[in-house]
Amino acid sequence: MATAVVIGGGVSGLASALYIQRSLPQFSKVILLEGSSRVGGWVNTTSYPDGAIFEHGPRSLRPVGEAGRNTLLLAEELGLTRHVLPIFPSDPAAKNRYLFVDGKLCALPTNAWSMFKKLPPFTKPLITSLWKEPFHRRSNEQDESIYSFVRRRLGPEFADIAIDALCRGIFAGDCRKLSVQACFPPLYEMEKKYGSLIAGAVFGFKDPKVEATGLVRRAIEDKWASWSLSKGLQQLTDAMAASIQNTKEGEIRLDTKVTSLKPNQNGKIIVSTPSDSIEASLVISAVYSKDLAAALPKSMTDLKEDLSALPSVNVVVVNLEYKENVLPVKGFGHLLPSFESGPILGVVYDSCTYPEHNRKGCPESTRITVMLGGSWYDKLLSPDGTLPSGSDIVWMASQAAAQQLGIKSHPIRSHVTLQKECLPQYKVGHVSWVEKVEQKIKESNLPLHLVGSSYRGPAINDCIYNAKKVVESLKTH
Repeated sequence: MATAVVIGGGVSGLASALYIQRSLPQFSKVILLEGSSRVGGWVNTTSYPDGAIFEHGPRSLRPVGEAGRNTLLLAEELGLTRHVLPIFPSDPAAKNRYLFVDGKLCALPTNAWSMFKKLPPFTKPLITSLWKEPFHRRSNEQDESIYSFVRRRLGPEFADIAIDALCRGIFAGDCRKLSVQACFPPLYEMEKKYGSLIAGAVFGFKDPKVEATGLVRRAIEDKWASWSLSKGLQQLTDAMAASIQNTKEGEIRLDTKVTSLKPNQNGKIIVSTPSDSIEASLVISAVYSKDLAAALPKSMTDLKEDLSALPSVNVVVVNLEYKENVLPVKGFGHLLPSFESGPILGVVYDSCTYPEHNRKGCPESTRITVMLGGSWYDKLLSPDGTLPSGSDIVWMASQAAAQQLGIKSHPIRSHVTLQKECLPQYKVGHVSWVEKVEQKIKESNLPLHLVGSSYRGPAINDCIYNAKKVVESLKTH
């Protein structure tokens, strides 16, 4: 019997270890190595004694597509069904989303009829961009930036405002540099296959009919917009970790950084840590590509250089809580295009999104989260290149809340989290880069496989589903 090692205890690493246990019985030992003192990665929740919950990373999941359904199935298998908190189409958090442009909140279209109206910040109805879209020629380029793609198909105004803000909200990145092929594969494929986004939406890319039961069936029938858990999303990663450790073959080692990976003459890999060496027949790397590069031997210089080339960004997450209900509108939150305010990416209205996470009893309070940094992180730094103190960051976030939401009171509770290198930036050519990296690993004959946000999507659903696909592909090996 053999040993499998998973490097990294974030969502991808936890999912990889789980799926190895379920699908690859030839491994008598599955060891997950995590360099920090906790598992979960960027999924990180703080629960207060009064019931209030702060999310310092991802805060909701979408139930659509194969990846979305797969996460629902996993949650059900982990016994989390009764803890699921869905957002329904009628909920304000599903219906209402905003942009902050020219010093004011602007509601995005909520139905088909609103597409025919001229709604600020746009100077013309959005339908005018949509009806022209099928007549634009498809690109002959292998890849292009999201901004270039959307500007070409839907016009400069939509690209400058809506897409700029959306990419800041999803990737904390600059749409003028991010790859449309890597970041929005469905849009890319719509144009390649149908020549038009409208035609693609009408004739393709519809979810197949599925034989659904349990949570998946509920999500489909009730048309969930998104979902979370009663104790926050860390409840999912904690349940994954518990499931791994509740088996005789599963082991999680915290505070255990991988220092080197060396090929063995028998085709295995020696995984070294400061206190141990493990001979592994399979290694799955779920850490940032640059961290994997640091562990590879000097003889693999080309691969190390390729893995080190992926850029990433830092995001500062500021959770704020105020007395009473101070939100002027109800909805999911608002985003800001880069020309409006560089370092402030957006604000999530947590109390409206998941009121179940509010403090229990009186007095009533409002929770919001202000996101800062990303590709504009340098604008947060002091002249000496350091990040301001936590109190200064809280002041900056609360000033944004005052200016953008009219919240004049001081927060009664706050929490600042610096998520370092939390979001890889899929720049133009990213898909080709992934293919090149994986080809070099294949040529090396190492039993090494890649999962995680560095490669095929940073969202939780993507990370879990891609881990499952990688593990299932090994059944035939």
